[in-house]
Amino acid sequence: MSEKVFLALVGGRSATPTIMGALQFLEEFDRIKFLLCEHPTNIYQTFQEKTIEILKAQKKELIFEKEKDIRIVNGNDFESVYYTIRELCSRNINLKFVNVTSAPQEMAFAVYNYVRENYNEAVVFNVNTNKSQLTPLWGNCSNKLSKKLTVENYVSACAIEIFKRKFKIEELSFNEEQAEKIVNYLVNNVETSDRILSILRTELQKGTPPKTITVKEKDILKENIRREEFIDCIKFLSDNKIISKFNEITYSFRIEKQSDQAFLSGDWLEYFVYLEGKKMQFDSIELSVELNDFKGEVDVFCVHNANALICECKTGKFDTNDLTNLESKAIKLGGKYCVRLLITTSQKVTEELINKAKNRQILIVAGEQLKNIGTILKKQMNDPDFSRS
Repeated sequence: MSEKVFLALVGGRSATPTIMGALQFLEEFDRIKFLLCEHPTNIYQTFQEKTIEILKAQKKELIFEKEKDIRIVNGNDFESVYYTIRELCSRNINLKFVNVTSAPQEMAFAVYNYVRENYNEAVVFNVNTNKSQLTPLWGNCSNKLSKKLTVENYVSACAIEIFKRKFKIEELSFNEEQAEKIVNYLVNNVETSDRILSILRTELQKGTPPKTITVKEKDILKENIRREEFIDCIKFLSDNKIISKFNEITYSFRIEKQSDQAFLSGDWLEYFVYLEGKKMQFDSIELSVELNDFKGEVDVFCVHNANALICECKTGKFDTNDLTNLESKAIKLGGKYCVRLLITTSQKVTEELINKAKNRQILIVAGEQLKNIGTILKKQMNDPDFSRS
């Protein structure tokens, strides 16, 4: 029996629809062919290469020959597309599946007509990443996306690579159980803990660990923090090993590692959001992901049913630059199809910042809302406040 062939049309803003379509039928075809739209920077060739990379990682025996299985064409020229698809998919192949997602209308119509005329048993379909479903245009197949993408797959589909994962729990002085206790304590007492940590951040920025930090009583009073509240918080941190040698009289303590200092300065909020996100059972979730050619990192990155959601976590104050940076990351990671949240410990966010965030399609989660961050993440992934379309 001749090898079964999958045809993918490649255009659009990422390779995600192409990859998701092929993954659903990966065990049912032997060879994959690509019809690419022309592009001045050859971005669609990059998408095609990423697609092959991901598919081959899951099916090493997949057949693909560059000279034989790729054609590039003006996607808005019906006749040119029709001629090219006839060359790419001659009548002597066993064409089984055709993914027309992301192609311009002229390209999709030309391919659809050719396939209907010559391969009326082939399944022609579209992948809707917004609704997380597959729609058969001709032939029968399930509309469920049963195969999933990881964060790394999704990033690769956007022609970007993960440079490194910055957060490593094993580098901390405390274990995972203690880390979870710390972040839950800080969130459950966020109004007080945020003010205490704002004092500590000032001192933490002076020098590098190992070091002793001493807090002045006047700074505690300036933040309207009672002595008992401060002592209870620092003792809790000490009990869970992020700091040591706390002196209640001098308000001094030791911090031993750079990673502990980073956690106390702000990584704790990222870790809390990550832990709550894991409970939502997304297809994939990663923490502190640094990407090539990006300014900064993605603090929390979630992928579910081929949809992406990214979070910027800010302890203390934030400004318009933080919104701009988050927007620029989202644009590179799918544009409107990438949901973006700015999560902050601040109790009050100005109306001006809220409106600036809305203009960038960013949802701000602040203060007391942190306790419900898991539910918020799930809602925004499935039914975002700002439409993906």
